[in-house]
Amino acid sequence: MQKFFELIPSGTTLNFVKNARKFIFLSIVLTILSIGALIYNGAVRGSVLNFGIDFQGGSSVRLALKEGAKTDVQGIRDQLAKLGYEGASALTVPDAANEVLIRVKDVTIIDPEQSARCEAAARGYTRAKLGSYSYPTGSSKIFLKFESAPIYGELEHLLSDAGCVGKVDKGTGKEGEFPVEVSLIGVGARIAEQLDEAFGAGTVDHIVSSETVGAKVGNQLKQDGIKSLLYAIGFIFLYVMLRFDLRFAPGGIVALAHDAFLVIGAFALTYKEFNLQTIAALLTVIGYSINDTIVVFDRIRERVALNRDQPIEEITNVALNETLSRTILTTGTTLAVVLSIWLLGSGAIKDFAFALLIGLLVGTYSSLFIACPIFLYINKRFYAGEGHLISVEGAERPGTGTLLGSASNEEIDETSGRPVGDLRVEARGESGQIHADAEVVAEPAQPTATAAASDETDDEPEPEQKSRRRRRRPRADE
Repeated sequence: MQKFFELIPSGTTLNFVKNARKFIFLSIVLTILSIGALIYNGAVRGSVLNFGIDFQGGSSVRLALKEGAKTDVQGIRDQLAKLGYEGASALTVPDAANEVLIRVKDVTIIDPEQSARCEAAARGYTRAKLGSYSYPTGSSKIFLKFESAPIYGELEHLLSDAGCVGKVDKGTGKEGEFPVEVSLIGVGARIAEQLDEAFGAGTVDHIVSSETVGAKVGNQLKQDGIKSLLYAIGFIFLYVMLRFDLRFAPGGIVALAHDAFLVIGAFALTYKEFNLQTIAALLTVIGYSINDTIVVFDRIRERVALNRDQPIEEITNVALNETLSRTILTTGTTLAVVLSIWLLGSGAIKDFAFALLIGLLVGTYSSLFIACPIFLYINKRFYAGEGHLISVEGAERPGTGTLLGSASNEEIDETSGRPVGDLRVEARGESGQIHADAEVVAEPAQPTATAAASDETDDEPEPEQKSRRRRRRPRADE
C-alpha cells in the first residue's frame, strides 16, 4: 500500500467553530489598535497615513552625486530643512552608488505666460510640425503631438531655453502619430542648484529622474483608489451571492473588509509610505483572500449535500479541517516568495511585499475564523430551520427541518426528506388510488397471520424497513 506525506493527518478534528469567539475578539482588538494608530498619526504627525506623492502631491527627485562629494544623506536632509522644504526626506538608493532620492511637497508649476513661451518654442521647431500642445494644470508633464518624428535632443534643448526644463521622451498614441512627453524637472533643477551652492560646485553630477504630482491629481488618485477597493468588494459580494447563497456572502465580505483594514492598520503603525503600489497590494490581497474563503464555502456545500442530517456547525468544522492542509500549503509557499522579496528587495517593491505579507497572514486567518462564523450567525439568525442548513439547536427541536434522525417519531422518506404520511396523502386521489405519475413511496409491509402470531411472542421488536421497495416476510412454514 502506498503512503503519502500528509501535512495535516486525515481525521484531524480541530474545533474551529467552538473557538471562533476568541479569534473574533482578537480581530476586534487589532481593529481598535489600527483605529488608534490612525487617530494618533492624524493628531501628532498631521496625516493618518504616510501618503506618498501619488496621493499627497509633491515632487520626487533622484540625484546622482559626484564621487567624493563633501556631503552625505544626513547633510542633505539638514540643508533641505534650512532651505525651507517642509516635510522633505532624503534616502540613499540601495542599488545605485552615490545616488540619493529626495521627496518634497513642492511641485513644478508653470504659469500661463511661461507655458505660452514653451508652446511657441515647440511650434517654432522646424524639423517637425507641431500638431497639438497641452499642459494639464497641476501636472509635471507637457504632452505634444507632431506630424513627423522629431529629434528628442534638439527639442529638449529648445524647450529648456524657453523655460521648460525637462526630459523629452516618446509618448503613447495611435499608429501614425508622433506623440512626445516632456517631464519637467523644475523642482529637481532648483534643488540641484541649491545643493551645489551649499556643498560646492559639481556636487550634483546629474539629475537621474524628476517626477511631480499636483495636489488635485493626488486627491483624484486617492479617491480612485478608494473606489477601486469598494468596487472590488461589491462585485465579489455579488459573485458569492450568486455562486453560493445569500447567507454565504456577508461572511466573505466582512472577511475582505477585515483584511483590507488590518493591512491599512499595519501601514499606520509602521508609518510606511502609502502609495499606488499599496492599493495594488490591497487588491491582490482581496483576490487571494476570497479565493481561500470560496474553497472553504464550496467544501461546506458539498458536505451539506452528503450529510443532510448533520448540524451545520459540525459540517463547517469538518470542512475547515479538510481544507486546512490545502490552506497551509498554498499560503506557506506564497509567503515564502513574498518574505524573500521583502527581505531582499528595496524601495517600492519592499513596501509592496510588506503589504502582501500582512495581507496573506490576515487573509488566511479571516477565512478560518471570520468568514465561517459570520456565515453561521447569518444562517442561524435569518434562516433558522430552512433547507438543510440546520443548527445544533434546530436539530434538537422537533419540526425544524431535520431530514434524518428526526426528533419526531414519524417515519421520514430518505429521498425527499418529507414524512411518509404526507407523501402518501398526496399520492392518493379521492378514489384512494395512487396516481400513475406520482412517486411511489415506502409503505410498511402487512404481516401475514402466521407472522403476526409469531411477532406477538418475540421479545425484540423488528427494525424498521427503510428500503423503498416492498418486502415480503417469509412465513413460518417456509
